[in-house]
Amino acid sequence: MARLERAVPTYPSPNNPLRRYLTPFYCLALGLAFILALEACSRKATLAPEPTSTLASPVQVTAKASFGTQAHTKATPTALPPIPATPDESTPSPLGVSAAQLNGLKVSLWYPWSGVSGDSFQAILDGFNNSNQWGIQVEARGYGDYGSLDDAMELALASGSLPDVIVDYGYQARRWGTMGILAPLNPYFADRVWGLTPEEGADFYPAFWSEDLTSVGYAGEPTRLGVPYYRSAYALFYNQTWAEELGYPDLPITPEDFRVRACAAAETVRQDGDKTNLGKGGWLVTPDPGALVGWIYAFGGDITNPDGAGYLFNTNATTQAFEYLKGLQDSGCAWTGSDVDAQVAFASRLALFVVGSLTDVSTQRAAFATAGSTDNWVVIPFPSNNKPVVVTYGPSLFVTDSTPARQLASWLVIEWLVYPPNQASFVQELGVYPTRQSTLRYLIHTEDAGTQWAQALGLLPDVRGEPTLISWSILRWALSDATSQLFSQKFMVDQIPALVGNLDGVAKEIFDKVH
Repeated sequence: MARLERAVPTYPSPNNPLRRYLTPFYCLALGLAFILALEACSRKATLAPEPTSTLASPVQVTAKASFGTQAHTKATPTALPPIPATPDESTPSPLGVSAAQLNGLKVSLWYPWSGVSGDSFQAILDGFNNSNQWGIQVEARGYGDYGSLDDAMELALASGSLPDVIVDYGYQARRWGTMGILAPLNPYFADRVWGLTPEEGADFYPAFWSEDLTSVGYAGEPTRLGVPYYRSAYALFYNQTWAEELGYPDLPITPEDFRVRACAAAETVRQDGDKTNLGKGGWLVTPDPGALVGWIYAFGGDITNPDGAGYLFNTNATTQAFEYLKGLQDSGCAWTGSDVDAQVAFASRLALFVVGSLTDVSTQRAAFATAGSTDNWVVIPFPSNNKPVVVTYGPSLFVTDSTPARQLASWLVIEWLVYPPNQASFVQELGVYPTRQSTLRYLIHTEDAGTQWAQALGLLPDVRGEPTLISWSILRWALSDATSQLFSQKFMVDQIPALVGNLDGVAKEIFDKVH
């Protein structure tokens, strides 16, 4: 499946075999390479007040009998929220920068998009360039994908020619934070002249807002490295029309519901007499790390250690999730295929379920159109006996360490980008989640109400993020390979405890070397 968000060629490929990660020598060598690239930096920053609001959505969502016909009512605001960056300088700022020092500054910004997405982002920046009262000009450069952006950052680190603002993943930024190249944003967020009001701070979803806090490299002080820009998500794509024909008009809520529907679809494909399709029809397993994370969360498990640093995989919840998934395969209700286009298979009724990202929605819709299918498919969370879940990930906005005036100018650019109408414009272009609750007011229109993206917005209360530790950039691919091993035809259920224990050991070793 296409991955707008996940093209990161500087990291190990998801096609590498699991043993590459489970070999102590490999982990040691990889960890040492990262250690050599990292240097500690200790800073103290005043902890800014954090949002206390819940994930309650300002969009009124009415769930009808069918999720596929979920209705959204646009809550039209009576007035726009205050335009950012209009400070009252009658009160002195602790930052010690005056408006006069901002006049005519040029700041550079690097981002990972091109094409229509890049043009849309640039248009938002053009709005800042043409309207800000200080004449600050943003000189932006798009790199097409995250891998190219990260490569450019490595060259910039060597040359010392860093951009002022970077749009990237949190696990990358944490590495840069330990190298001392990022400016902590706590003072800017809390500043009484240039910062956000308490109401504006509380407008960010806490689940997303907390992801950019770290104490690593900052003398143990909780430090804000970035501001969350948007989030994509891994969820399940479900062919509701086919399920209804199979006798299941209701959405799957529990893992047992999922199993029953997947097995029924697989049985239907077995009975159609086409030997090339034997074994297909249920859940098509893909190696996306977010898929395995989603199932672990759905079974009540966790990825990071709730009682300390690092990761935690060797738990009853993770073992139960692995046993459940392997049981689906052993029952003929889940299938794999290394050369299978998952979106085509889903559109062709060779899979009742697939795991997809929000950034896959548009291409999945195109696959249904190409297949000539009129089936109604919907976006649903991972079923759970505890709490349904969708797994989120995405970029934040970071400021590099430079001069007080340049850093403040960069902060003002960030405020502009997350200004709700501006954020709404970009997340609607990408079909992803906003990070501010008030942004939803500008998103849902009547013509969008039945789309899969609108359905996904209704799942915001179920979001749970991937880890943002530096080592996640490596470990996420180890999870992908663990999926491949779990669903190998030669792999047996009684080997699951060893697999989980081994994965836990690998996670600990990588974290200890990289953090």
